[in-house]
Amino acid sequence: MAVQSKFRWCLVLVLGTTLSCADPVSEKLNNPNLPKGERLFLQNCASCHGENGDLGASGAANLTTSRLDKSSILEIISLGKNGMPSFKGVINSASEMDSLVNYVSNLQR
Repeated sequence: MAVQSKFRWCLVLVLGTTLSCADPVSEKLNNPNLPKGERLFLQNCASCHGENGDLGASGAANLTTSRLDKSSILEIISLGKNGMPSFKGVINSASEMDSLVNYVSNLQR
């Protein structure tokens, strides 16, 4: 009986840990009211820049400390820079690009 009790406790612990480790980006993307710029950022940029713009994976810039103006942000998103690829063919409409540029500029602190 003691072994079964320990097994149940471990099972509850493992399942609870697994369920609590849900990907926050995926959860946000499930929100139908998520603003367009944030949705585009999470889909295309968060893997390197992080959900809040401060991850810096693979040499990505910390967007929270950036001082770039909107035209410079647009240029980098459109053309790419260093290891970052161009997103010109990925983000096709001008309104989507504007939404993304505005979102990225609002990450600056």
